Amino acid sequence: MSGIVGYLGKRNALPILLDCLDKVDYRGYDSAGVAVSNLEHIELRKTVGRIRDLRSLLIREPLHKGTLGIGHTRWATHGTPSVTNSHPLTGCDERFIVVHNGIIENYPYLKRKLIKQGHDFATETDTEVIPHLLEEHDTGDLEETVRIIIPMLKGSFALAIMSKEQPGIIVAVSQDNPLVLGFGKGEAFLASDIPALLPLTREIRPIKNGEIAILSEGKVTLKNMDGTAIEPGHTLIEWGLQDVMLQDYEHYMLKEIFEQPKAIQETLSARLKEDRVFLPELDELWNEEEIKSLTRITIVASGTSYHSGMIGRKVLQKLLNLPIEVNFSSEFRYEHPELTEQNLVIILSQSGETADTLSALREAKKYGCPVIAITNTAGSSVSRKADCTLYTKAGPEMAVASTKAYTSQLAILVLLAIWLAEKGGWHGAEQIPELLKWLKRLPGDVESTLIMTQDAIDQFAQLTYDQENIFLIGRGLDYVLALEGALKLQEVAYIHADAYAAGEMKHGTMALITPGVPVIALATQQEVLEKTISNIKEVKARDAFVIGITTVGDDLLAEEVDEVMYIPSTHPLLMPILAAVPLQLLAYYSGTVRGHDVDRPRNLAKSLTVE
Repeated sequence: MSGIVGYLGKRNALPILLDCLDKVDYRGYDSAGVAVSNLEHIELRKTVGRIRDLRSLLIREPLHKGTLGIGHTRWATHGTPSVTNSHPLTGCDERFIVVHNGIIENYPYLKRKLIKQGHDFATETDTEVIPHLLEEHDTGDLEETVRIIIPMLKGSFALAIMSKEQPGIIVAVSQDNPLVLGFGKGEAFLASDIPALLPLTREIRPIKNGEIAILSEGKVTLKNMDGTAIEPGHTLIEWGLQDVMLQDYEHYMLKEIFEQPKAIQETLSARLKEDRVFLPELDELWNEEEIKSLTRITIVASGTSYHSGMIGRKVLQKLLNLPIEVNFSSEFRYEHPELTEQNLVIILSQSGETADTLSALREAKKYGCPVIAITNTAGSSVSRKADCTLYTKAGPEMAVASTKAYTSQLAILVLLAIWLAEKGGWHGAEQIPELLKWLKRLPGDVESTLIMTQDAIDQFAQLTYDQENIFLIGRGLDYVLALEGALKLQEVAYIHADAYAAGEMKHGTMALITPGVPVIALATQQEVLEKTISNIKEVKARDAFVIGITTVGDDLLAEEVDEVMYIPSTHPLLMPILAAVPLQLLAYYSGTVRGHDVDRPRNLAKSLTVE
């Protein structure tokens, strides 16, 4: 969950490193540091805090000008946030300089062994074993020494390493942890995430497991661990610089909420035409007989993607005659149904690098399951390991709280459900024409929802300033949506928000309903609307302050709640996409009115690359 950047070329490295660190700031925020080489000497600076704190330190304690360097933002896993524990880290004689993302699982064993060999440790981190191992096995050649010590490390990790004895080289390694190479004219770059490189280059190449990258003299050499050279090959990223600029928005989260109509349109456009769904990526994987032979579908995800999977499950159940379940990525390896070649596994991950999700993917492949990945990041680990990848077209998402990536995932899950129903000839196929009609309107309906709800949500958010508890209730798809709305309020507003199935309130939770407590009642599903209204009456009888969210034309709800917010009508299976918008806005405005950094919430990181 930390961030790594690197540069080698002819320009001054420090400004480039700092700008790149700003763009991976969401990966780590408790400390930051850089190491810069002038090809003769290497100097380090590091501090507790954010990139702005590192910039302030560099004004007080400037570095020499150099054309090569590495940088790091830390999210503490082993050892408290401190200057000592900050990266870059060195060993006994400070010969090797290391930045690291991930976990070295066998570091206690390695540390004990190195201490017996005479090494003194200065930090509480797992990372520090790496520079000590490099010292212990130093061959005089950085590349060869790295190649020797990598097999000794167990876990998932990305590394960028420099040596004071070879100050013109950076060696980089990735093992189940993202690290991307960037290519320029006479210069080369490293970053944990693609957005950090967009101002510099759009030609990238992820470092894969079993590969070692050597940046030297403005060029990149890629090799297998046995030393065999690999032709790097370049991928041209479609994202542009404007995609990672704030433009006229105060925060990335608000920008990304308002980018949802475009993100959904991009996700649907090439796949939805002539009243048909086209998923050519899947056509290459299966024929109709193989689809009909499926016996089960399992969706695996974490966090917001898990909620996306829960809604996807309900959509798939409506269209397919198959058992479908959703599993947490973190639990899947230890508790999953019997897996066979007839069990389709759908992996959801915005970043494509979530460690738990990658572990679940490997577990599914172990049993021979066909695996479809749905991700927003081309070249990510999930996309490389799955049998097939369906990319959302949300563009880079810079805020930690997922918004446009979430609704784009929902859109593509609907497409996948339709595609499977058509190919498999299942009972729900008769619903497809009506669903397709509303799916085409979806980007415009999301745009209308933003217009209809922004001002009202902003006003309501002012009322949350002194509230520590909010309840969200709903039935069916509205209940799943309530879970996502509660998560957003927890993430960015730090409000104790709880979601409940509306019909279950009287089985215990009603004891928490006191006069004035805010309750958000989601009532967008017509088939359970009357039941939901009955549940609303129950909380109103306890003097709760109820805000209803329903569709235009529904007059029943307005009579039962204190305030009502209207959103456009659409197909019931698409309502969770529209209704997510006011909940995202509520979380955003509640966070800002309470003075929080909504783009970088405390204790959270965008891409959870450690288990």
